[in-house]
Amino acid sequence: MERLSEKLSRLDSYPFHMPGHKRNTEMLGGGLPYQIDITEITDFDNLHGADGVIKDIEDRLAEFYSAKRSFLLVNGSTCGIMAGITALCDFGDRIIVARNCHKSVYRAIELYNLKPCWIYPNKTSEASILGEVTASSVEATIERCPDARLAVIASPTYEGIISDTAAISEVCKRHNVRLFCDMAHGAHLPLFDGFESAYGADIAVTSLHKTLPCLTQVACLNIFSDGIDEKKIALSLGNFETSSPSYPLMASADRCMSILEKRGAQLAKSYHERIEKFYADVAGLRHLRILFKGDKNFDFSKLVISCAGCSITGVDLFALLRDRYMIECEMASLDYVIAMTSICDTQEGFDRLAAALNVIDGEAVGRKTCGESLPQVFSAVPDVRMTAYEARRKALEKLRLCEAVGRISGEYIWVYPPGIPIIAPGEVMTQEIVSKCRLYEASGITVHFEGEKGVIGVIGT
Repeated sequence: MERLSEKLSRLDSYPFHMPGHKRNTEMLGGGLPYQIDITEITDFDNLHGADGVIKDIEDRLAEFYSAKRSFLLVNGSTCGIMAGITALCDFGDRIIVARNCHKSVYRAIELYNLKPCWIYPNKTSEASILGEVTASSVEATIERCPDARLAVIASPTYEGIISDTAAISEVCKRHNVRLFCDMAHGAHLPLFDGFESAYGADIAVTSLHKTLPCLTQVACLNIFSDGIDEKKIALSLGNFETSSPSYPLMASADRCMSILEKRGAQLAKSYHERIEKFYADVAGLRHLRILFKGDKNFDFSKLVISCAGCSITGVDLFALLRDRYMIECEMASLDYVIAMTSICDTQEGFDRLAAALNVIDGEAVGRKTCGESLPQVFSAVPDVRMTAYEARRKALEKLRLCEAVGRISGEYIWVYPPGIPIIAPGEVMTQEIVSKCRLYEASGITVHFEGEKGVIGVIGT
Protein backbone atom coordinates (compact mmCIF):
# COMPACT_ATOMS: atom_id res chain seq x y z
CA MET A 1 0.00 0.00 0.00
CA GLU A 2 1.22 3.51 -0.85
CA ARG A 3 2.20 5.56 2.22
CA LEU A 4 0.40 8.77 3.17
CA SER A 5 3.53 10.89 2.78
CA GLU A 6 4.03 9.52 -0.73
CA LYS A 7 0.43 10.23 -1.76
CA LEU A 8 0.64 13.76 -0.39
CA SER A 9 3.80 14.42 -2.39
CA ARG A 10 1.92 13.64 -5.60
CA LEU A 11 -1.07 15.93 -5.14
CA ASP A 12 -1.70 17.63 -8.47
CA SER A 13 -5.45 18.36 -8.69
CA TYR A 14 -6.77 21.90 -8.26
CA PRO A 15 -8.29 22.25 -4.75
CA PHE A 16 -11.81 23.69 -4.72
CA HIS A 17 -12.08 22.40 -1.16
CA MET A 18 -10.80 23.12 2.33
CA PRO A 19 -8.39 24.31 3.63
CA GLY A 20 -8.59 27.92 2.52
CA HIS A 21 -4.87 28.29 1.85
CA LYS A 22 -5.37 26.15 -1.30
CA ARG A 23 -1.74 25.01 -1.17
CA ASN A 24 -0.86 28.39 -2.68
CA THR A 25 2.83 28.55 -1.75
CA GLU A 26 3.41 31.29 -4.32
CA MET A 27 1.27 33.59 -2.17
CA LEU A 28 2.02 32.17 1.26
CA GLY A 29 5.61 30.96 1.02
CA GLY A 30 7.06 27.91 2.78
CA GLY A 31 8.98 27.35 5.98
CA LEU A 32 6.63 24.98 7.81
CA PRO A 33 6.84 22.71 9.79
CA TYR A 34 9.75 20.55 11.11
CA GLN A 35 12.18 23.32 12.02
CA ILE A 36 9.54 25.19 14.02
CA ASP A 37 7.79 22.24 15.67
CA ILE A 38 8.55 22.95 19.34
CA THR A 39 6.89 22.79 22.73
CA GLU A 40 6.31 25.56 25.28
CA ILE A 41 9.96 26.47 25.72
CA THR A 42 11.23 29.70 27.26
CA ASP A 43 9.83 32.87 25.69
CA PHE A 44 7.34 31.05 23.41
CA ASP A 45 4.24 31.49 25.54
CA ASN A 46 1.55 28.89 26.40
CA LEU A 47 -1.78 28.56 24.61
CA HIS A 48 -3.54 27.75 27.89
CA GLY A 49 -2.84 31.04 29.63
CA ALA A 50 -1.31 33.05 26.79
CA ASP A 51 0.37 36.34 27.68
CA GLY A 52 3.12 36.67 25.05
CA VAL A 53 3.46 35.86 21.35
CA ILE A 54 0.34 33.65 21.33
CA LYS A 55 -1.69 36.32 23.11
CA ASP A 56 -0.54 38.71 20.38
CA ILE A 57 -2.18 36.45 17.78
CA GLU A 58 -5.37 36.32 19.85
CA ASP A 59 -5.45 40.10 20.18
CA ARG A 60 -5.13 40.49 16.42
CA LEU A 61 -7.91 37.95 15.90
CA ALA A 62 -10.11 39.91 18.29
CA GLU A 63 -9.46 43.08 16.31
CA PHE A 64 -10.25 41.35 13.01
CA TYR A 65 -13.55 39.96 14.33
CA SER A 66 -14.39 43.05 16.47
CA ALA A 67 -14.55 40.73 19.46
CA LYS A 68 -14.10 41.44 23.15
CA ARG A 69 -11.79 38.42 23.38
CA SER A 70 -10.61 35.73 20.96
CA PHE A 71 -9.18 32.34 21.89
CA LEU A 72 -6.88 30.72 19.33
CA LEU A 73 -7.84 27.07 18.76
CA VAL A 74 -5.71 24.26 17.34
CA ASN A 75 -8.35 21.51 17.61
CA GLY A 76 -10.70 23.14 15.12
CA SER A 77 -14.06 24.72 15.77
CA THR A 78 -15.17 21.40 17.24
CA CYS A 79 -13.33 21.98 20.52
CA GLY A 80 -14.58 25.58 20.65
CA ILE A 81 -18.17 24.48 20.16
CA MET A 82 -17.98 21.82 22.86
CA ALA A 83 -16.12 24.09 25.28
CA GLY A 84 -18.48 27.02 24.73
CA ILE A 85 -21.71 25.07 25.11
CA THR A 86 -20.59 23.18 28.21
CA ALA A 87 -19.25 26.39 29.80
CA LEU A 88 -22.57 28.17 29.27
CA CYS A 89 -24.83 25.31 30.40
CA ASP A 90 -25.25 23.35 33.59
CA PHE A 91 -25.65 19.58 33.49
CA GLY A 92 -29.21 18.67 32.48
CA ASP A 93 -30.18 22.14 31.20
CA ARG A 94 -32.66 22.72 28.43
CA ILE A 95 -31.05 24.22 25.30
CA ILE A 96 -32.45 25.70 22.08
CA VAL A 97 -30.67 24.27 19.01
CA ALA A 98 -31.05 24.52 15.24
CA ARG A 99 -31.47 20.97 14.01
CA ASN A 100 -28.93 21.50 11.20
CA CYS A 101 -26.03 22.09 13.60
CA HIS A 102 -22.77 20.16 13.29
CA LYS A 103 -22.35 16.87 15.12
CA SER A 104 -20.02 18.53 17.66
CA VAL A 105 -23.07 20.40 18.99
CA TYR A 106 -24.83 17.06 19.43
CA ARG A 107 -21.78 15.70 21.24
CA ALA A 108 -21.88 18.59 23.71
CA ILE A 109 -25.59 17.98 24.23
CA GLU A 110 -24.89 14.31 24.90
CA LEU A 111 -21.97 14.96 27.23
CA TYR A 112 -23.90 17.35 29.49
CA ASN A 113 -27.26 15.53 29.35
CA LEU A 114 -28.81 18.63 27.77
CA LYS A 115 -32.44 18.60 26.66
CA PRO A 116 -32.68 20.18 23.19
CA CYS A 117 -35.63 22.19 21.94
CA TRP A 118 -35.18 21.97 18.19
CA ILE A 119 -35.47 24.86 15.73
CA TYR A 120 -36.08 23.90 12.12
CA PRO A 121 -34.52 26.01 9.36
CA ASN A 122 -36.69 27.29 6.53
CA LYS A 123 -36.75 25.37 3.29
CA THR A 124 -35.13 26.78 0.16
CA SER A 125 -36.33 26.43 -3.41
CA GLU A 126 -33.80 23.60 -3.72
CA ALA A 127 -35.39 20.49 -2.23
CA SER A 128 -32.28 19.09 -0.58
CA ILE A 129 -30.78 22.31 0.82
CA LEU A 130 -31.89 23.78 4.13
CA GLY A 131 -32.44 27.52 4.44
CA GLU A 132 -31.95 30.08 7.19
CA VAL A 133 -33.08 30.04 10.79
CA THR A 134 -35.49 32.93 11.35
CA ALA A 135 -35.83 35.24 14.33
CA SER A 136 -39.52 34.32 14.57
CA SER A 137 -38.74 30.59 14.80
CA VAL A 138 -36.20 31.28 17.54
CA GLU A 139 -38.71 33.38 19.47
CA ALA A 140 -41.41 30.70 19.13
CA THR A 141 -38.99 28.08 20.43
CA ILE A 142 -37.96 30.27 23.37
CA GLU A 143 -41.63 30.72 24.28
CA ARG A 144 -42.10 26.96 24.07
CA CYS A 145 -39.00 26.34 26.22
CA PRO A 146 -38.89 29.35 28.59
CA ASP A 147 -36.36 27.74 30.94
CA ALA A 148 -33.65 27.54 28.23
CA ARG A 149 -30.85 30.08 28.58
CA LEU A 150 -28.73 29.26 25.51
CA ALA A 151 -29.60 29.10 21.80
CA VAL A 152 -27.24 27.59 19.20
CA ILE A 153 -27.44 28.14 15.44
CA ALA A 154 -25.16 27.55 12.44
CA SER A 155 -24.56 30.46 10.06
CA PRO A 156 -23.22 30.39 7.39
CA THR A 157 -24.19 26.78 6.75
CA TYR A 158 -22.07 24.29 4.84
CA GLU A 159 -23.92 25.34 1.67
CA GLY A 160 -23.44 29.05 2.44
CA ILE A 161 -26.89 30.02 3.75
CA ILE A 162 -26.69 32.98 6.15
CA SER A 163 -29.28 33.60 8.86
CA ASP A 164 -30.08 37.07 10.17
CA THR A 165 -28.02 36.63 13.33
CA ALA A 166 -28.45 40.29 14.26
CA ALA A 167 -32.25 39.93 14.38
CA ILE A 168 -32.00 36.59 16.19
CA SER A 169 -29.70 38.22 18.73
CA GLU A 170 -32.28 40.92 19.48
CA VAL A 171 -34.89 38.23 20.16
CA CYS A 172 -32.51 36.37 22.45
CA LYS A 173 -31.63 39.51 24.38
CA ARG A 174 -35.30 40.29 25.03
CA HIS A 175 -35.71 36.85 26.60
CA ASN A 176 -32.37 36.77 28.45
CA VAL A 177 -31.08 33.93 26.29
CA ARG A 178 -27.44 33.83 25.16
CA LEU A 179 -26.76 33.18 21.48
CA PHE A 180 -23.96 30.88 20.33
CA CYS A 181 -23.27 30.89 16.60
CA ASP A 182 -21.32 28.22 14.77
CA MET A 183 -19.68 30.48 12.17
CA ALA A 184 -17.07 27.87 11.27
CA HIS A 185 -17.68 28.53 7.58
CA GLY A 186 -17.67 32.32 7.97
CA ALA A 187 -14.09 33.07 9.01
CA HIS A 188 -13.60 35.26 5.92
CA LEU A 189 -16.75 37.40 6.22
CA PRO A 190 -15.11 40.43 7.91
CA LEU A 191 -13.16 40.96 4.68
CA PHE A 192 -16.33 41.82 2.78
CA ASP A 193 -19.09 44.41 3.03
CA GLY A 194 -22.75 43.45 3.08
CA PHE A 195 -22.69 40.70 5.67
CA GLU A 196 -23.72 42.75 8.71
CA SER A 197 -26.73 40.52 9.34
CA ALA A 198 -24.36 37.60 9.95
CA TYR A 199 -23.14 39.13 13.19
CA GLY A 200 -24.63 39.66 16.62
CA ALA A 201 -24.01 36.48 18.62
CA ASP A 202 -22.74 36.61 22.19
CA ILE A 203 -20.14 33.99 21.33
CA ALA A 204 -19.11 32.35 18.05
CA VAL A 205 -16.55 30.00 16.56
CA THR A 206 -14.83 30.49 13.21
CA SER A 207 -12.62 28.01 11.38
CA LEU A 208 -9.74 29.97 9.94
CA HIS A 209 -8.53 26.90 8.08
CA LYS A 210 -11.79 26.56 6.11
CA THR A 211 -11.79 29.85 4.22
CA LEU A 212 -8.61 31.74 5.17
CA PRO A 213 -4.90 30.98 4.59
CA CYS A 214 -4.37 28.75 7.65
CA LEU A 215 -3.36 25.17 8.21
CA THR A 216 -6.06 22.59 8.98
CA GLN A 217 -7.37 22.62 12.57
CA VAL A 218 -6.75 26.33 13.18
CA ALA A 219 -9.85 28.13 14.45
CA CYS A 220 -10.85 30.67 17.07
CA LEU A 221 -13.56 31.20 19.66
CA ASN A 222 -14.76 34.80 19.77
CA ILE A 223 -16.53 36.42 22.72
CA PHE A 224 -18.61 39.49 21.87
CA SER A 225 -20.73 40.02 24.98
CA ASP A 226 -19.80 41.35 28.42
CA GLY A 227 -22.10 38.69 29.85
CA ILE A 228 -19.77 35.82 28.91
CA ASP A 229 -17.35 34.70 31.62
CA GLU A 230 -13.97 34.52 29.86
CA LYS A 231 -12.32 32.57 32.68
CA LYS A 232 -15.02 29.92 32.56
CA ILE A 233 -14.57 29.60 28.78
CA ALA A 234 -10.81 29.26 29.22
CA LEU A 235 -11.25 26.52 31.82
CA SER A 236 -13.67 24.67 29.56
CA LEU A 237 -11.26 24.87 26.64
CA GLY A 238 -8.75 23.10 28.86
CA ASN A 239 -11.15 20.15 28.96
CA PHE A 240 -11.40 19.77 25.18
CA GLU A 241 -8.23 21.13 23.63
CA THR A 242 -4.84 19.43 23.56
CA SER A 243 -2.31 20.38 26.25
CA SER A 244 0.40 20.06 23.56
CA PRO A 245 -0.63 22.65 20.96
CA SER A 246 1.13 22.61 17.61
CA TYR A 247 3.44 25.56 17.05
CA PRO A 248 3.33 25.13 13.25
CA LEU A 249 -0.46 25.49 13.44
CA MET A 250 -0.21 28.58 15.63
CA ALA A 251 2.50 30.00 13.36
CA SER A 252 0.15 29.61 10.41
CA ALA A 253 -2.44 31.69 12.30
CA ASP A 254 0.22 34.35 12.88
CA ARG A 255 1.11 34.34 9.18
CA CYS A 256 -2.57 34.44 8.21
CA MET A 257 -3.19 37.52 10.33
CA SER A 258 -0.12 39.24 8.91
CA ILE A 259 -1.39 38.64 5.37
CA LEU A 260 -4.85 39.97 6.23
CA GLU A 261 -3.46 43.02 8.03
CA LYS A 262 -1.09 43.95 5.20
CA ARG A 263 -3.01 42.86 2.11
CA GLY A 264 -6.50 41.82 3.20
CA ALA A 265 -8.44 44.59 1.47
CA GLN A 266 -6.54 44.21 -1.80
CA LEU A 267 -6.78 40.39 -1.74
CA ALA A 268 -10.52 40.57 -1.03
CA LYS A 269 -11.06 42.99 -3.92
CA SER A 270 -9.11 40.85 -6.39
CA TYR A 271 -10.85 37.71 -5.19
CA HIS A 272 -14.27 39.29 -5.60
CA GLU A 273 -13.35 40.26 -9.15
CA ARG A 274 -12.32 36.66 -9.91
CA ILE A 275 -15.64 35.39 -8.55
CA GLU A 276 -17.56 37.87 -10.69
CA LYS A 277 -15.58 36.86 -13.78
CA PHE A 278 -16.36 33.22 -13.03
CA TYR A 279 -20.09 34.02 -12.86
CA ALA A 280 -19.83 35.81 -16.20
CA ASP A 281 -17.94 32.90 -17.74
CA VAL A 282 -20.68 30.42 -16.78
CA ALA A 283 -23.64 32.70 -17.51
CA GLY A 284 -24.50 30.60 -20.58
CA LEU A 285 -25.07 27.34 -18.69
CA ARG A 286 -28.37 25.76 -19.76
CA HIS A 287 -28.54 22.61 -17.66
CA LEU A 288 -26.13 23.07 -14.78
CA ARG A 289 -26.91 26.02 -12.47
CA ILE A 290 -24.96 28.06 -9.93
CA LEU A 291 -27.39 28.34 -7.03
CA PHE A 292 -28.14 31.39 -4.85
CA LYS A 293 -26.12 33.83 -6.99
CA GLY A 294 -26.93 37.38 -5.88
CA ASP A 295 -28.87 36.27 -2.80
CA LYS A 296 -28.06 38.68 0.03
CA ASN A 297 -28.45 35.83 2.53
CA PHE A 298 -25.80 33.73 0.84
CA ASP A 299 -22.02 33.55 1.19
CA PHE A 300 -20.76 34.02 -2.37
CA SER A 301 -17.51 32.16 -1.61
CA LYS A 302 -19.46 28.87 -1.86
CA LEU A 303 -20.13 27.74 -5.42
CA VAL A 304 -23.15 25.44 -5.19
CA ILE A 305 -23.40 23.82 -8.61
CA SER A 306 -26.77 22.18 -9.27
CA CYS A 307 -27.21 19.38 -11.78
CA ALA A 308 -30.89 18.85 -10.99
CA GLY A 309 -31.77 19.77 -14.60
CA CYS A 310 -29.64 17.16 -16.34
CA SER A 311 -29.04 13.44 -16.38
CA ILE A 312 -25.90 13.34 -14.26
CA THR A 313 -26.00 13.35 -10.48
CA GLY A 314 -23.88 15.42 -8.14
CA VAL A 315 -21.74 12.36 -7.55
CA ASP A 316 -21.24 12.04 -11.32
CA LEU A 317 -20.34 15.72 -11.68
CA PHE A 318 -17.89 15.51 -8.78
CA ALA A 319 -16.18 12.51 -10.42
CA LEU A 320 -16.08 14.17 -13.85
CA LEU A 321 -14.42 17.29 -12.47
CA ARG A 322 -11.90 15.19 -10.57
CA ASP A 323 -11.05 12.53 -13.14
CA ARG A 324 -11.29 14.44 -16.41
CA TYR A 325 -10.32 17.96 -15.34
CA MET A 326 -8.17 17.40 -12.23
CA ILE A 327 -10.47 19.59 -10.14
CA GLU A 328 -11.19 18.31 -6.62
CA CYS A 329 -14.38 19.81 -5.17
CA GLU A 330 -15.46 19.94 -1.54
CA MET A 331 -18.46 17.61 -1.55
CA ALA A 332 -21.15 15.99 -3.68
CA SER A 333 -24.80 15.44 -2.95
CA LEU A 334 -27.27 13.74 -5.28
CA ASP A 335 -28.14 16.88 -7.22
CA TYR A 336 -25.38 19.39 -6.46
CA VAL A 337 -21.66 19.84 -5.87
CA ILE A 338 -19.99 22.38 -3.59
CA ALA A 339 -16.79 24.08 -4.70
CA MET A 340 -15.25 26.07 -1.86
CA THR A 341 -13.29 29.16 -2.80
CA SER A 342 -11.10 31.63 -0.92
CA ILE A 343 -8.82 34.62 -1.40
CA CYS A 344 -6.06 32.13 -2.19
CA ASP A 345 -7.75 30.74 -5.31
CA THR A 346 -6.03 31.66 -8.55
CA GLN A 347 -7.50 32.97 -11.78
CA GLU A 348 -6.24 29.80 -13.46
CA GLY A 349 -8.28 27.72 -11.03
CA PHE A 350 -11.49 29.63 -11.68
CA ASP A 351 -10.89 29.52 -15.44
CA ARG A 352 -10.40 25.75 -15.33
CA LEU A 353 -13.61 25.25 -13.39
CA ALA A 354 -15.63 27.52 -15.68
CA ALA A 355 -14.27 25.82 -18.81
CA ALA A 356 -15.01 22.37 -17.39
CA LEU A 357 -18.58 23.28 -16.42
CA ASN A 358 -19.28 24.74 -19.86
CA VAL A 359 -18.11 21.55 -21.57
CA ILE A 360 -20.05 19.28 -19.21
CA ASP A 361 -23.14 21.45 -19.62
CA GLY A 362 -22.87 21.14 -23.40
CA GLU A 363 -22.64 17.37 -23.19
CA ALA A 364 -25.87 17.26 -21.21
CA VAL A 365 -27.97 18.53 -24.15
CA GLY A 366 -30.90 16.28 -24.96
CA ARG A 367 -30.40 14.01 -22.00
CA LYS A 368 -33.18 12.84 -19.74
CA THR A 369 -33.90 14.94 -16.66
CA CYS A 370 -32.63 13.66 -13.34
CA GLY A 371 -34.99 11.63 -11.21
CA GLU A 372 -35.73 12.03 -7.54
CA SER A 373 -34.00 14.83 -5.67
CA LEU A 374 -32.12 14.03 -2.52
CA PRO A 375 -34.25 14.78 0.54
CA GLN A 376 -33.17 17.10 3.30
CA VAL A 377 -31.23 15.40 6.07
CA PHE A 378 -34.34 15.66 8.21
CA SER A 379 -37.86 16.94 7.65
CA ALA A 380 -39.93 15.89 10.65
CA VAL A 381 -39.75 16.67 14.36
CA PRO A 382 -38.05 13.68 15.99
CA ASP A 383 -39.90 11.62 18.57
CA VAL A 384 -37.48 11.98 21.50
CA ARG A 385 -37.96 9.40 24.25
CA MET A 386 -34.84 10.13 26.32
CA THR A 387 -31.74 12.32 26.27
CA ALA A 388 -28.68 11.24 24.30
CA TYR A 389 -26.80 10.99 27.59
CA GLU A 390 -29.37 8.51 28.92
CA ALA A 391 -29.56 6.53 25.67
CA ARG A 392 -25.79 6.08 25.60
CA ARG A 393 -25.95 4.32 28.94
CA LYS A 394 -28.53 1.72 27.94
CA ALA A 395 -27.91 -1.83 26.74
CA LEU A 396 -28.15 -1.95 22.95
CA GLU A 397 -29.47 -4.47 20.49
CA LYS A 398 -27.94 -4.39 17.00
CA LEU A 399 -30.51 -4.42 14.17
CA ARG A 400 -30.61 -3.79 10.44
CA LEU A 401 -32.21 -0.42 9.71
CA CYS A 402 -35.43 -1.91 8.37
CA GLU A 403 -35.80 -3.93 11.55
CA ALA A 404 -35.24 -0.92 13.78
CA VAL A 405 -38.34 1.09 12.78
CA GLY A 406 -40.22 2.12 15.90
CA ARG A 407 -37.25 1.47 18.18
CA ILE A 408 -35.25 4.04 20.15
CA SER A 409 -31.82 4.67 18.69
CA GLY A 410 -28.77 4.38 20.92
CA GLU A 411 -26.41 5.67 18.20
CA TYR A 412 -25.91 8.38 15.61
CA ILE A 413 -26.29 8.06 11.85
CA TRP A 414 -24.97 10.95 9.80
CA VAL A 415 -23.87 12.03 6.35
CA TYR A 416 -20.42 13.59 6.31
CA PRO A 417 -19.94 16.16 5.00
CA PRO A 418 -21.69 18.20 6.31
CA GLY A 419 -21.83 16.21 9.57
CA ILE A 420 -25.49 16.72 10.53
CA PRO A 421 -26.94 13.65 12.26
CA ILE A 422 -29.93 12.01 10.59
CA ILE A 423 -30.86 10.43 13.91
CA ALA A 424 -29.37 10.86 17.39
CA PRO A 425 -29.41 8.65 20.48
CA GLY A 426 -32.76 8.76 22.26
CA GLU A 427 -34.78 9.38 19.07
CA VAL A 428 -37.18 6.91 17.46
CA MET A 429 -36.20 5.30 14.15
CA THR A 430 -38.79 5.85 11.39
CA GLN A 431 -39.39 4.41 7.94
CA GLU A 432 -38.63 7.87 6.52
CA ILE A 433 -35.12 7.72 7.99
CA VAL A 434 -34.59 4.22 6.59
CA SER A 435 -35.72 5.36 3.14
CA LYS A 436 -33.45 8.40 3.24
CA CYS A 437 -30.43 6.31 4.18
CA ARG A 438 -31.14 3.93 1.31
CA LEU A 439 -31.50 6.79 -1.17
CA TYR A 440 -28.25 8.39 -0.02
CA GLU A 441 -26.35 5.12 -0.37
CA ALA A 442 -27.91 4.26 -3.73
CA SER A 443 -26.80 7.68 -4.98
CA GLY A 444 -23.19 7.17 -3.95
CA ILE A 445 -23.40 9.34 -0.81
CA THR A 446 -21.60 7.83 2.19
CA VAL A 447 -23.82 7.28 5.21
CA HIS A 448 -21.80 6.90 8.40
CA PHE A 449 -22.76 4.37 11.06
CA GLU A 450 -21.06 3.91 14.40
CA GLY A 451 -20.56 0.21 13.77
CA GLU A 452 -21.36 -2.10 10.88
CA LYS A 453 -22.76 -0.40 7.79
CA GLY A 454 -26.57 -0.55 7.67
CA VAL A 455 -26.79 -1.61 11.31
CA ILE A 456 -27.83 0.53 14.27
CA GLY A 457 -27.81 -0.07 18.01
CA VAL A 458 -31.29 0.36 19.52
CA ILE A 459 -32.39 0.41 23.13
CA GLY A 460 -33.15 -3.09 24.29
CA THR A 461 -36.74 -4.02 25.11
